[in-house]
Order: sequence, then C-alpha cells, then structure tokens
Amino acid sequence: MKEKTKKEKAKPCNEESKKIKKEMKKEIRQKNLKAEKENEIEIDVVKEKIEQKQKIKEKEKKKNENMKWFIEVFIMTFILSIVFSYISTNGVSNLSLIPAILILLAVIAVGIIFDIVGVAVTVANEHEFHAKATKKVKGSKSSIKLIRNAPRVANICADVIGDICRSIKWCDKCTNCCKNYKPVRTKF
Repeated sequence: MKEKTKKEKAKPCNEESKKIKKEMKKEIRQKNLKAEKENEIEIDVVKEKIEQKQKIKEKEKKKNENMKWFIEVFIMTFILSIVFSYISTNGVSNLSLIPAILILLAVIAVGIIFDIVGVAVTVANEHEFHAKATKKVKGSKSSIKLIRNAPRVANICADVIGDICRSIKWCDKCTNCCKNYKPVRTKF
C-alpha cells in the first residue's frame, strides 16, 4: 500500500474545515439578519413613540395658539368697539348733518370693505396667486399670506370689524329724530 502524502492527508481536513467555515458563516449571517430585524423593529417602535410625542406636542401647541388667538381677538374687539362707539356717539353728536352723514357713510364703507375682504379670502384659490407671484405682480405675496391664514383673516374682517361697524349706536339726537320723523306724503 502506498502511504498518503502530506498533501493528500491535508485535503480532507481542508474540505471539512471549509464546510465548517461555510456553516459558521451561514450561522453568523443568520444571527446578523435576526439582529438587524430586531433592531429595525426596535427602531420602528422608537419612531412611533417619537411621532406620538410630537403629535401630543402639536395638539398642545394648537390649544395654546387657539387660546392666545381668542384672547387677542377679544381684546382687539373690545378696543375697536370702544373706539367706534366713542366716535359715533361723542364725535357725531357735535357735528352738523352733512359731516355726520359722511362719517356714517365712512363707517359703513369700512364695514363693507372688510366684509368683502373676509369673504374673498375664504373663497380665493392659492394656486392662482402663486402664478401671479412668479410674474411678480404687486400684492400677490401678501395675498398668499392672507389666504394661508384665511380662517383668522375672515374672523377679523368679516366677523369682528364687520359686526362692530354694523352695531354702532349713533347719537341720541339721531335716534330721537328718527323716531319722531314722519315722511311727508306728496300727491302726484
């Protein structure tokens, strides 16, 4: 019988060691894949928790903004109603008829203009104003800002200022004059 040379003896060991190395590599890959999947799951859980915390913070921020907005509108309405009421009662009572009518018409015009702005902002389409902004039309950027804040702008323009202008009490002379006023009938 021939004796096996060193190379021949080493071949089966090398083949076995190669198989063992392959199996070990497979096991390591599987472990790595499992670890990656577990890490991905943990990352997803952490992301969901972060998103939930952000949503809670956004809700709290909106509540705070709404409360701040309510207080601002309340104070602004109160001050504007005092100013308009003072102008309408004290300022107009000392004037003659024509300036009083002009002030009355000015207040009515302000109410109408602000009602128009309030309605226009709620109905406007922002895309059209973006097209105008690219052409650098005057007022397009400010109109985009108004449209983006449409609920607030409509609240101030249509509700607050429009209602204040409609509810002004004019001087006592005017109300007494109007109560005692009787139209003269003419014959045709």
